[in-house]
Amino acid sequence: MTTLSCPLRSLLKHTDCLRRAAVSRHVLPGSPQRSLGASLWRRNFRALSHGATGELLSLQSGAKTSAASACSSSSDGQDVTQKLWSVYTETKRQTEVMSTSSVDPDTIFANNEMSLRDIEIYGFDYDYTLAFYSSHLHTLIFNIARDILITNHRYPEGLRKYEYIPDFAVRGLHYDVQKALLMKIDAFHYIQLGTVYRGLDPVPDEEVIAMYEGSHVPLEIMSDFYGKSTHEHTMKQFMDIFSLPEMTLLSCVNDFFMRHNIDYEPVHLYKDVKVTVFSSHSHVCE
Repeated sequence: MTTLSCPLRSLLKHTDCLRRAAVSRHVLPGSPQRSLGASLWRRNFRALSHGATGELLSLQSGAKTSAASACSSSSDGQDVTQKLWSVYTETKRQTEVMSTSSVDPDTIFANNEMSLRDIEIYGFDYDYTLAFYSSHLHTLIFNIARDILITNHRYPEGLRKYEYIPDFAVRGLHYDVQKALLMKIDAFHYIQLGTVYRGLDPVPDEEVIAMYEGSHVPLEIMSDFYGKSTHEHTMKQFMDIFSLPEMTLLSCVNDFFMRHNIDYEPVHLYKDVKVTVFSSHSHVCE
């Protein structure tokens, strides 16, 4: 008795896969009628189940190549894996021909229907379209915003000793405006313990749990994107690329005030830093 190839022996372990192959055979072009195909399948399935050799399925003469014809023994001397790959390659080629033949490569696709003949002026968002930023941009924004705080908002001159820390923050962090805490909150509104910082120093987990009465932050105190919630607590999430120097500057100023025992209002600090970072963008373009 001819030994079946390894891929086919593995396939025979799963009778459900074979039954599914029978179903697919009925919908392939050039397949025999349902009654004849079903009887052939049942006969060949019983034969293969008892270790018989030969073809798994026989197609009518002139029928197109199907997946069923590839599932055969190795008695004909052809490797089953090669037959499967040839069927896959040919099917993929035909799919690519179908997908490219009917598509105009010069077509512009848009989410909304719009008559382009009525548009006289086109504009682009600079970020990562017409403009690409280097890592030095964050340092530049941090330095400009820090100097604006000192010059225009009369913050202490000692803040000039702080430099931008590239690996301090990542995008997506939340900032508690009322408590001046930077932290990571997951999709289920749970504070990730060990990620909470006050200034540049981590806050112990026990203190975090005591302040929030657990690690879960209710949805009603999760503010909108801009941190303008009217609730007692306000959470601002920093999402865009320019948030990295803003988070770092907030933490550095908090650190300076705490180390020098300077009383301050966290909400006003947040607003001042936000304004200075925004205004620094115009200085960057100059």
